[in-house]
Amino acid sequence: MSKASTPKFTLAFLLVTGILSIPHLKAQNVSGHILTEEKAPISFATIQIGEHHGTISNEEGNFSISTNGFEAKDSVYISCLGFEKLGLVVEEFTSKDYILKEQVNELSEVFLTNRKLSVDSILYYVNKNLSKNYKTELVDHEVFSRKTEFIQGKDVNFEIDKSTGFSRKQLKAFNEDFNQLETALVNNKSKQYTDFVGHLKIKDANASKLEVNKAVRLLDKNNSQSLEVLADKGKDIISKHLDKDKVYTIKTGLLKISDSVSLSEGNEKMKDTVNSIGILKSNVKQPIEHHGFKNHSILNFVLETKLYKYNLEDITFLGSEMVYVISFQPRRSSADYQGTLYISNETFAVLKADYRFYKGRVGEKFNLKLLLGIKFVQQGHTGSVLYQKSTDGYYYPKYISEQTDSYFYISRPFKFIENDNRRNKVAFEFMVEGIFKERLEVLFLSQKPISSADFVETVEPKHVDYETPTKYDPSIWADYNVLEPLDEMKAFKVEN
Repeated sequence: MSKASTPKFTLAFLLVTGILSIPHLKAQNVSGHILTEEKAPISFATIQIGEHHGTISNEEGNFSISTNGFEAKDSVYISCLGFEKLGLVVEEFTSKDYILKEQVNELSEVFLTNRKLSVDSILYYVNKNLSKNYKTELVDHEVFSRKTEFIQGKDVNFEIDKSTGFSRKQLKAFNEDFNQLETALVNNKSKQYTDFVGHLKIKDANASKLEVNKAVRLLDKNNSQSLEVLADKGKDIISKHLDKDKVYTIKTGLLKISDSVSLSEGNEKMKDTVNSIGILKSNVKQPIEHHGFKNHSILNFVLETKLYKYNLEDITFLGSEMVYVISFQPRRSSADYQGTLYISNETFAVLKADYRFYKGRVGEKFNLKLLLGIKFVQQGHTGSVLYQKSTDGYYYPKYISEQTDSYFYISRPFKFIENDNRRNKVAFEFMVEGIFKERLEVLFLSQKPISSADFVETVEPKHVDYETPTKYDPSIWADYNVLEPLDEMKAFKVEN
């Protein structure tokens, strides 16, 4: 009998019996909480199924991972530095709390008092083996990225100094609108989240391309403190009170910004900037460069050992692999960070690095407060990076987290002058001060080698289309293996 003439009942019978004959397959999403024996959450624990499917727990110890396509007897491992590895099979792997036991290190005291390798020797071998342990070119990184942004407003002031052609009532309405914006900026606690899954293909240090599978923005435009929304709101207020049919010259201080601005024009340029593929690509490319042991790396506490002083604090284990725990802090004023390195005794690869600005250190800054009314200082920078060994023998980043806290101050006078009648003008003072907080997380789902031809054939889009739900929905990423959000993100909702 041909396939086309097979009776329907036969197809149904084959389907049912086929399903019943493979009960070992399990299709579900498992969520859980990784805890110590004292019930404290364990951050960044690895949950691995097979060789190429895994995730990590977030800062609160929560995780979510799909078991689709795995058999009941496939192995699941939960591991973290300093804890005993927990092993089970897929059929036992359910949504619940998982307790990791702290690894008892009976060798630690003996090793530290009788060690053969000095801390300087360990760092020497780390640098000697960098090219052997890490591959940074001709790699396709499948990634999940999450960017969290918000502003802690300290002070805001918008006020009209003088105007021509405005009645007292109009001036009052203008300043009332600005006062509402001031209050909203200072008191608002709203956060903005940008997530995406895609492939970053890196040819070399100068060439990379991003393909985006899915991108999501959680943004409450009514409460957002992002700079593009602030610009939109300021323009809305100005447009509301000035004649939109006229063309203006804009001056700030002694500088003329433009002499042909129409307030009736749209804001497509801003939209193009926000949706640019370059904005999204920087969310992944920059963290990789920062942690890639190359020229742009911020890991100078690994590369520039003369700038730092080190201390071998302890040894611990990752499974059966012995790991050196080394603290570091600046030796010279040109060094910026303090923190902890975790280094493999077998390969001298850096498995993990935690770092933060040393007391009194700052990052990028410029101060043109007196000349242009602008000041910017990167006051805080903390980060963590985990590396995982792949089947090809190289270590690749598994998870990167960076948070920057930047103080900003902007105080500028603005003047709108009608081109047709230059006696008609509106002048106002604009001042805003606060801390801009940005957190960037990248979870690496997989890596694979690519050829130069593969890279050339990849077409990078110019723009990204975002999904913009009005509240967090766990089904958004149901088809992807992503980082479990923190509770604050789960509570996101745009109020009507």
